[in-house]
Amino acid sequence: MFRTAIQALCILGTCSVGTAFVTLQPKAAISLSALQAAPAQKVHVLPTEADVSAAVHKIVESAAKEAIAARGHFALAIPGGSVLKVLSTLDPDSDWAEKTTLAFVNHKCMAIDDVSGAIEAQAREKFLDRWGLTDIISLGGTSDGEKEASEYESKLKALPESKLPRDDDGFPVFDLALVGVGDDGHIGSLYPNRDEIDVVDGPWIVAAFMKDPPGISLTLPVMQRAKTTVISAAGQSVKYPNGKASAMRMAIADESVTPKDFPASALREYALWILDEPNGSEMEWEVSTVEKAVADA
Repeated sequence: MFRTAIQALCILGTCSVGTAFVTLQPKAAISLSALQAAPAQKVHVLPTEADVSAAVHKIVESAAKEAIAARGHFALAIPGGSVLKVLSTLDPDSDWAEKTTLAFVNHKCMAIDDVSGAIEAQAREKFLDRWGLTDIISLGGTSDGEKEASEYESKLKALPESKLPRDDDGFPVFDLALVGVGDDGHIGSLYPNRDEIDVVDGPWIVAAFMKDPPGISLTLPVMQRAKTTVISAAGQSVKYPNGKASAMRMAIADESVTPKDFPASALREYALWILDEPNGSEMEWEVSTVEKAVADA
């Protein structure tokens, strides 16, 4: 298996090793070279922040209903940050939340009821309790990153495939993963130029020590293998009048970046990207519609 980003650079094509060229057979959902990854195809720039939220809401509901119709359960992974704001205005139109298992794309290693920093506490306060979603895969609440990562992976692996399907390589396949992107390109807690982004050889969860307290994160292959991965960016401020426009351009269209220095680019060909006009302003994409974005999920 591939153990570093350097070893995994050419998984999807032909690469040079020394002076020889080796053709590697494609391997589903593992691509760490932005230069060799297929260009982003599912990019939708919508007129407003409200449109982006509406599209995400419809995608969540549609993915839930489809998964429940197929196997009686819905596996959802969420991050913190702006995605929590988007989900806070979603009012489920049926009982799908009662048949949902929720995991976290990333989470700080801290008391899970600490609303100042724990994504679970924030999500419960903003929407989970209102939704009636109780099947939540929680952390243990300690500050021990390695211990929390190991135990969280064990909890996920203990779920039956009816709740969390696996692919042929043994990786989990979430029905829907909502992934946030930072200005520096980090996804989950996979930050630029750190070892965590290199973990592609089997683990589902990695401990992340970029900050104190440490955190845990889904590994890159898990984010890539979700049935649907959605990255949304919307909203602006006086300080950032175009929101995350630069980060979105680098993630989606900049061929000079690599997953090592800009991790979000590793999701370029896998994610459905939904942006409002300010956040898409550094790229030349035609303005789309909520309906088209939802249809692409």
